[in-house]
Amino acid sequence: MAETSNSPSLRLYTQGAELFKKGQYDEAIKLFKQATETDPKFYRAWAYLGMAYAQQGQLDPAIEAYRKCIDVEPTYHKAFNNIGELYRRKGLLDYAAMVFKMASEIDPSHSHYFYNLGITYFEIGMHTQAEEALSRAYALDPRDFDYATELAQVLFTLRKYEAAAETLQNYLTAVPDHERAAETRARISMLKRLAEQHRALARQAASADQHKSEIRKAPIEEDAPAEEGAQTKIVENPPEKGPEPPPPKA
Repeated sequence: MAETSNSPSLRLYTQGAELFKKGQYDEAIKLFKQATETDPKFYRAWAYLGMAYAQQGQLDPAIEAYRKCIDVEPTYHKAFNNIGELYRRKGLLDYAAMVFKMASEIDPSHSHYFYNLGITYFEIGMHTQAEEALSRAYALDPRDFDYATELAQVLFTLRKYEAAAETLQNYLTAVPDHERAAETRARISMLKRLAEQHRALARQAASADQHKSEIRKAPIEEDAPAEEGAQTKIVENPPEKGPEPPPPKA
């Protein structure tokens, strides 16, 4: 049954929404339940029921209500996003990432869907995927401080120091008077120093590789005959110097 302006389900839903806004969640839940019982296809009533349960910390009933909402309206991206947040609260990050990704695919115009997906990937340890998702969020809203700083953090973890510095610099160009501008400038300076150190290490490594290549190409000379009674000596190659330790995290 589709809800109309004078349908019982819509009246129950409207009354429940008013109670929800006042923080009267127990009473709101009762009305949302009645609305869904009157009209099981009323997906917004299912969604509000999920929100009311979530406000009370009843995560499993909230997830179940959102699933009912999605069963009725599979393209309702807000329900996917909200389920993702509930999974995060339960510590189920893999499930959270899955439904955040679904939300972003249904409606890719919402920057916070990509942000939620990116920070969840980052917590899982999927840093490349986190970079991709947070880059999408930042591209949609380059004036959001959290998007810029979280993307910079992922780039820092991937040792893409120049890209991290550029991200923060672009943000400050867009929002020069942000309350944390001074802190952000300090982070940019630190990232630029790390980028230079990283380039120096790369040059050293390239030089070492070239030197080893030249040694391999050196002609092999015949050994002089050993004197009678003398024993030949085995000259061991000195151990190769290992790579420099990575710079410390910020």
